[in-house]
Amino acid sequence: MATKRESNGRRRRSAPKRGLGKRQLLKARNATFFAKRASSGQFKEMDERGRSLSADRRRKAKTPAKRGYGDRGDRAA
Repeated sequence: MATKRESNGRRRRSAPKRGLGKRQLLKARNATFFAKRASSGQFKEMDERGRSLSADRRRKAKTPAKRGYGDRGDRAA
């Protein structure tokens, strides 16, 4: 776990990093993206839809993925 220093010099543990949730489909005029948001609502990760889906087709996955979580490791989309 990561540690942070308090003002009095002691170390305190910070909360563990949380995983990102479902990916959201965003459509712009020139492209379509899969985006993930942090708990604060800001974008954390964005991938182009075409590149993401073609990468999924190139790789055989062993584990099925839940709906909206197709980018998680080696999982069938």
